[in-house]
Amino acid sequence: MRLTAAIIATLAGSSVAFAPQHSLVQRSPSSALRMSTEAVPITVTGNNIEVTPALNDYVVKKLERTVGKLASSGAVKDCDVHLIVNKNPKVEEPHKAEIVTSLKGTVIRCAEESADMYKSIDEVCDRLNRKLVKYKERRLEGFHGGKSMSEDLADALNAVEVSGEDGAAVEDFVDPDAPTITKVKSYDLSKKISVQEAVFALDYVDHDFYVFRNDEDGEINVVYKRNAGGVGLIQPSQ
Repeated sequence: MRLTAAIIATLAGSSVAFAPQHSLVQRSPSSALRMSTEAVPITVTGNNIEVTPALNDYVVKKLERTVGKLASSGAVKDCDVHLIVNKNPKVEEPHKAEIVTSLKGTVIRCAEESADMYKSIDEVCDRLNRKLVKYKERRLEGFHGGKSMSEDLADALNAVEVSGEDGAAVEDFVDPDAPTITKVKSYDLSKKISVQEAVFALDYVDHDFYVFRNDEDGEINVVYKRNAGGVGLIQPSQ
């Protein structure tokens, strides 16, 4: 009996020694959950081309190097990529890649064409990177909300600027897409006219818009020919 009691006591002590100590365990927040909330929605579609998993992964990885840096600041709402192949054999660069990136306060559109789709993707992603650099410069100059942008957004845009395809710093950046003023026109806006008169005048000018002063409120308005057909009217917000 004494031997049996000793064995029971020994086993009881061993079970306590090996019991899990739940009070000592500390769980850290899930990193996977954070990554999913910070990811930028990227949609890849194709025209005359099959978007294979390999092609889709290539596009996503390329864009994550650029727009992924802006995900934590919430600056990028979404990013749409459209791949197009022109089946006309006479076209020398039939592979076209387009990117439309929706940011807070603006939309950035880029497109590149080449003889190879992967090359077009590389070039359009590089163009997007350059445009994001220019976007940051214009923010600092007072455009697109100016210096009121958050510190998170400023840091994210700085990260885009200092990282090129090879990780080298981007210095003395010259925007290849910077608009150039080639012609200046002057309009006499002292006379007020109706919207209907402006629409009639639109048929007698050599461009797709007409600037005028509205006779109803005295504000400057613009009528223009829409690509989808019809005429559009731009008015100042009230």
